[in-house]
Amino acid sequence: MPSAAPTGAADPLVGITEKRADSTLLSSARLLATQGSADQIAALLRALVTDPLGLLRALASVGSVDRAVELLGTALTLGLPAELNARLRCLLVELRLAGGEVRLALATAEEILGRGTAGTPELPATVRSAVLAGRAFGRHFQDPDRGRRHAESVLRGHDDRTAPDAEVLAATAVLSDLVLSDGRLTEGLRLARAAVDGAQAMPSPVWRAYLHLVLADRLLDVGAYGEAESTVRAAVADLTGLGGGGMDSIVALHRARLLSHRGRLAEARDEAQQALAAAMCRGTLLYVPPLLATLGQLALRFGDHDGAEAFVRRYRQTLADGAGRMPSPVYDWVELQVTAARHGAHAALAQMEQQYPDPGPRAALFTRQPGAAAWFVRTAHEAGDPHWAAVAAHEAERLAEENPGIPTLAASAVHAVSLLHGDPDGLVRAATEHGHHWARTAAAEDLAAMLDTRSHRRTAGAVAEAPAPPRLPAPAVAPAPAPSVAPPAPPVPPAPDPAARAAEENADALSDVERTVAHLVSQGLTNQQVASRIQRSPHTVNYHLRNIFRKVGLSSRVELARHAHLWTTDRPDITDFGIF
Repeated sequence: MPSAAPTGAADPLVGITEKRADSTLLSSARLLATQGSADQIAALLRALVTDPLGLLRALASVGSVDRAVELLGTALTLGLPAELNARLRCLLVELRLAGGEVRLALATAEEILGRGTAGTPELPATVRSAVLAGRAFGRHFQDPDRGRRHAESVLRGHDDRTAPDAEVLAATAVLSDLVLSDGRLTEGLRLARAAVDGAQAMPSPVWRAYLHLVLADRLLDVGAYGEAESTVRAAVADLTGLGGGGMDSIVALHRARLLSHRGRLAEARDEAQQALAAAMCRGTLLYVPPLLATLGQLALRFGDHDGAEAFVRRYRQTLADGAGRMPSPVYDWVELQVTAARHGAHAALAQMEQQYPDPGPRAALFTRQPGAAAWFVRTAHEAGDPHWAAVAAHEAERLAEENPGIPTLAASAVHAVSLLHGDPDGLVRAATEHGHHWARTAAAEDLAAMLDTRSHRRTAGAVAEAPAPPRLPAPAVAPAPAPSVAPPAPPVPPAPDPAARAAEENADALSDVERTVAHLVSQGLTNQQVASRIQRSPHTVNYHLRNIFRKVGLSSRVELARHAHLWTTDRPDITDFGIF
């Protein structure tokens, strides 16, 4: 400590355990929240000399990640004790990763690790382990292949008879993501659980929270929504006192994904929009591309193709700018669906051949997106390519066989194979067993389209085979008598319409997609036009209309047009197709 500092200022560093010091020093500074004037920063720098612990608690009131990094850089020039400098540099690794500066974060990590060995005053054991964990995650964000090689190397060097340290836990979480490209969802779930089981050995609460979020992802992948929700809450608990630790946006992303899986699309969109705004404001750019991709996917669900395309352009530009990325199959998946909506099945098939030529990318997508395999089959059929339809269905079937007991994969396989072979009973099963809202809806739509097609064929065949009716002579027609003129009846006030009242009362039973269809139909759009807007077939629109009529007790498009505007007044988000 500089001589100007009161001796009591350093006492907390000596008088508490290293674990408590790590929690106090690192955790207090992680947020560095939204605004901070030059005067505030100057005051904080003065506090660094006189009361380092007080400063690090106060840092949570300062600005964005960029400002935080600048402030910490200044602090590192003040000649502070080596141990405190090491802790500040450890914090710098986390902040630079969150800011998307992955190369700088990795360079900082290597610099810290080169300064000393664990246990020396220059590099406390907790600092070293937190930096090693940050390095493992950083290599994953920079290049998944490099991240995989590093993670596998770390685990090969670990003795299973000893408790895992922070680096082993980080490597385990990284592999939980990466084994999905091998189709090993069961193994991915096992690895994620193992990482969380040892999470108390992770000194950084930020990385401890991240372990919980990786597990929440795997739980969503297998359809365990309740446990996924409680796991996200555990991540939030790890961040208590940090103001989010800069991770509030990624926590919100997981909430949005959970809401979307459950079909609460408007809530999911609101959650993702707020998270994106916070990430842009705070400069946590690592989380921006997956948030944009999530919003693009939600735009597609609302039939907003312009909005979805705009989100794709934005995240592609962000990724091209060289920022680190959180690896995800969603980037290519959303872009593929936009291509299908904009340019049709043939263009989408050409893009599928380019982006998914090997089993790895397909497995990574099919394990994380229930219904994606069936979408591939449907699109290939529309493009007239039975080979690609068979490839997708067989891939889904293989994943289900190699991961027994995973309901999401079983339902996805039944859906894709039934669509391939035209099996309505299988589609009934898929529509029943899918837990994912979009996948379940898609299976029901596929079933409706298949039954409608068969019904049309039967009707056409019956008409073709029916004998022509015999010709009969036209009967003589007597002239009609002149109509008598009656006086006009007095006007009768309209009676209350119980059907209209019932329709309004039952409108809450409609899903977001059904409300969207009702709104578009009430504007005078044909089934074909509605189908184009919501990226579905006309048969699917007809299926939704039948559901709407059944739920609200109406029987015609005219009645629907009369009442739908009242439902969209109650839910203005349904008519707002400009999502962000």
